[in-house]
Amino acid sequence: MKRILIILAVLVAGLAIALAVRIKKFDAYKHAPAGGSGTIEGVELDVSPRISARITAVHVKEGEEVKAGQVLVELDCAEPEALLAETKARIAAAQTSIAAAEASVLAASGNTSAAHHSAQAAAAQAKALDADRENVSKEAQRLSTLYDSGAVSNSAFDQMDTRVVAMSRQLDAMKASEQAARARVTAAYGSQKAATAQIDSARANVQVAEASMRRAEIAVRECRLVAPRGGVVLSRNYEPGELALPGARLLTLVDLGEMRSTFYLPNAELGAAVPGRKVAVRADAWPGESFEGTILHVAAKAEFTPRNVQTREDRDRLVYAVEVTVPNPDRKLRPGMPIDVVIEGTGR
Repeated sequence: MKRILIILAVLVAGLAIALAVRIKKFDAYKHAPAGGSGTIEGVELDVSPRISARITAVHVKEGEEVKAGQVLVELDCAEPEALLAETKARIAAAQTSIAAAEASVLAASGNTSAAHHSAQAAAAQAKALDADRENVSKEAQRLSTLYDSGAVSNSAFDQMDTRVVAMSRQLDAMKASEQAARARVTAAYGSQKAATAQIDSARANVQVAEASMRRAEIAVRECRLVAPRGGVVLSRNYEPGELALPGARLLTLVDLGEMRSTFYLPNAELGAAVPGRKVAVRADAWPGESFEGTILHVAAKAEFTPRNVQTREDRDRLVYAVEVTVPNPDRKLRPGMPIDVVIEGTGR
């Protein structure tokens, strides 16, 4: 009996100690700074082509550090370069057509002006001839009266009659010349309009060719893939000689200058997570060292929601993703490192 009591006393003492330890841990947890655990991640960037072409050279290897703007991959550019040369030739031809059409416009304008002046001159001459014919006709009528009275010879009367007929024919010819000159004005003006339309068409062709040239220049630039920012080559997925399709992931870079990590806060600690607030980051690989980070983003929705929230314990099970950014100028932090994040100024 005494032995049983001793065993019970030991059990009770053990339970009491375990309960005290758990209460102490729970109390420490309640008063600990807000934070959580996560894994370091780098900003990854894929280097992909916009055109379909064969790879001629890959200038970097996995693990190699690159600078922004550095040429990483070169593609076969024969087809885009030929297309660029073709578009340049089309632009030159269209510009030549513009020059020729402009010369035609000038020539047609000159012809229009000349024909117009010719028509005016013919009209003036016709008007003068008409006046002369009218005077001659009047004189012929006077001679006719004198001829009837016998005062004028037959020869003089015939000469006057011949003169009246000749002037009538000259007037008819001059009017015909005037009509022909006006027809030339209409034709020259039509030629001028046609040449102007050719200029507009040639200019439109230049614009189309210039747009094609810009596309060709973009394609030629895409034959040399450069690093969009500095970083380290995480993976090299293609080799020279392989065909690269648009959007293919030729290389993957990771920027080690600024790292990120996501940890989770329970509902009770969510008020401490404010974008822009400072955090302390500690990595197992660097014991005793702390890295300063900043809260970048707090999730608007909980990652886990119980089916029925009724108690405080249930509410504490709600967690929210918090993303932090950590400057890494010394490259000490690497992707995949486990870390602990503490929000500064919390805990009591």
